[in-house]
Amino acid sequence: MSYQVFQNRVNNLVRRAGGNIKVSFSADADSGKYMAVCHGMCKILGNSSCKRVEVRWGSGHKALAVI
Repeated sequence: MSYQVFQNRVNNLVRRAGGNIKVSFSADADSGKYMAVCHGMCKILGNSSCKRVEVRWGSGHKALAVI
């Protein structure tokens, strides 16, 4: 997925969760990796070659999801 699609999908999740979550986005153009940090909650990691993302939260918990 593209970086823009990643941002749109994460923002849609935030809206469905109530919209009161601050999110910071970053991308590494060389490796094609994306990161969204939902402050105080979790990190969502994605890349340009897959629709699946990794969600990390708490003290080492993680899960895979399709967004």
